[in-house]
Amino acid sequence: MKNFIAVCICMLMLLGCETDEASKNSRDAVQDGARGQAASVKNAAGAALTEAQIFAYILGGEFGLPTYINTPSRIGEMLDLDAMLQGIVDNESVLKDSTRELQVSPEIQKELEAYYAKVAEERKKAGENAKPVVLAGPIKGGNVVLTEKTPAIIRYSYMQGVQIDLLFDGMRLNFSENFDYHFFVKGVRESIFSVMDSSFQKSVPDSTLQAVNILYMNRMNKIREERRNALQ
Repeated sequence: MKNFIAVCICMLMLLGCETDEASKNSRDAVQDGARGQAASVKNAAGAALTEAQIFAYILGGEFGLPTYINTPSRIGEMLDLDAMLQGIVDNESVLKDSTRELQVSPEIQKELEAYYAKVAEERKKAGENAKPVVLAGPIKGGNVVLTEKTPAIIRYSYMQGVQIDLLFDGMRLNFSENFDYHFFVKGVRESIFSVMDSSFQKSVPDSTLQAVNILYMNRMNKIREERRNALQ
């Protein structure tokens, strides 16, 4: 778990921070080989994954894994991964078609947010006496249909998926690139599986993830520079 936290911090630093000239030169030195590593990764049909598809996968791990790992200790319940992924899928449909609706109404969303905010505050006050979180159960991997009788934690998990997909869509805007959400979902799922089961092998090697992350870090630095110049 410590290694996972370190990786998440490194990812956030790569995507969100400026670096000095020495670090920049180091990144530029490995950039020539990065595209080759990305092209060597194949999908199920045998076609090479694009850099954008791999970066969407990276974002899945960056946004999805911390949410899934950190939220339970705050609210005292384990999130439902299937519902969380369904929230991503449904939100993508809404983004593409404004006539579509999420399975959780705005009113219910507010009620759930208020409820779990209260629970989180109570757990914070309880400290070490707070009820421990039950470990995650089996993941069915199917579609999730919410009803009025659906437990609150399932609907809340769904909402967490919606929220991280909004972050993902924000990255599309930042890079002006239409990242494929299917790879984002895959990144969420596999990053979580890799923590739950140390023997699980992700479909994209870590070396490739690092190489593509560097490419997009350099792109973000250029975008920032262009924006600064535009303001001068």
